[in-house]
Amino acid sequence: MRQENGGESQEDGGALLGAGGAELSRSGSTAAPDIRCFNVKFSPNLGDGLLSECLESALIDLGASPATHSIDLAARKAYGEEMAGRAAVMAVLDALPKPARGALIRAPLAYKAAKSWRPHYKTGLRGADAVVIGGGNLISDLDLNFPTKLTLAIEEAEAIGAPIALYACGMATGWSKTGLRMCRKIFSSPMLKAVFVRDADSAALWEELMAPHTGHSAQVVRDPGLMACELYPAAPRAPQPRPVAGLGIMSHIAIRYHADNAPDSSHLDQWYVGVAKGLIEKGFQVRAFTNGSPEDKQYAEQLKPALEAIGSAEDITFITQRDPEGLCANIADFDVMIAYRMHAVIAAYSYGVPAIALAWDRKLQSFMRSVDREAWFRDVARTTAAECVDLAAEAAKQRLPEAARARVVAEARADVAKVWSSLFGEG
Repeated sequence: MRQENGGESQEDGGALLGAGGAELSRSGSTAAPDIRCFNVKFSPNLGDGLLSECLESALIDLGASPATHSIDLAARKAYGEEMAGRAAVMAVLDALPKPARGALIRAPLAYKAAKSWRPHYKTGLRGADAVVIGGGNLISDLDLNFPTKLTLAIEEAEAIGAPIALYACGMATGWSKTGLRMCRKIFSSPMLKAVFVRDADSAALWEELMAPHTGHSAQVVRDPGLMACELYPAAPRAPQPRPVAGLGIMSHIAIRYHADNAPDSSHLDQWYVGVAKGLIEKGFQVRAFTNGSPEDKQYAEQLKPALEAIGSAEDITFITQRDPEGLCANIADFDVMIAYRMHAVIAAYSYGVPAIALAWDRKLQSFMRSVDREAWFRDVARTTAAECVDLAAEAAKQRLPEAARARVVAEARADVAKVWSSLFGEG
């Protein structure tokens, strides 16, 4: 269950606004404050765009300027922008030991920082009154990727005197000495006003690794992606001859990049095919999809012939989407879902679709625990395809407890008022 951690309610946050919904900005005007959100909004993984759009919308609803928007930490500017050869790069990095991997990426990181990321951040911050960094799993090392980007983002926010808050971030394990040193230094910025993380595990890690060095403790808040059902209301469902099961496909390479106990490719292939076959035999129509990451799409294409061989086009289809709204529309149309990707699972919860969440990163187990759904969390290495199918059929029958779901979504919205209070005080 979610840990309570105090703070203002949504109504308190609304009271922070001045007459006519305005707030005193850094420039001294009474215009609604213009907020910049640093995140990875335009990542090919549309779950990142989902949480970013939800956070932007909630801030604007609280009284931020309609010009409030996100700055993508990778300097992308639109959905669909992908790094050329990303899947191949991940495969190469995956094959290297961590020390060699770190050495290989140092020069490219320095080049991107100087030529792309810092100029993009500087330009994006023009006119900003405050900065919110998050959500997503941003407090992580991953070959110094995020320590580098967060250092640049906070330095540029400091340069314009904007107050900063970390919001709904996940924090990962596996830190290098260099990554820890960089983040401890930049999170000690006098402009950083508060730290909010998205789960109890992240809060515990922050308290262990960052709090003693930065002067900030972390509060736990709900993931903004839980507001998906409010930002993108589900269309009325068309009648279906059979219940619909969503099958989220994720590459073994992407899993292994984050997990030590990832299944090998042959086991994962057989498991996915076994699940799809079992679902069809149970009377479901299966819709296979990805969140959009290139490595997942490439793997799904490799798996497609084996999946198509187990049934007709009425039994199994392959669906795609261009943006977070499209991803949510697809997920909202499921009766049950089986998936690895965290924001597919979060979107499913938002729309009341029961999900079987597949273990790969501690963040997903943390989310399932926070919404009292840990019984529906399974490890592919320990759960057979047949067992997963039986669990999915049971979940589809039970559905989600509606009162609990509605409460969690309301908490996600109310939590945004806490970051507002940390940035703007009590008016």
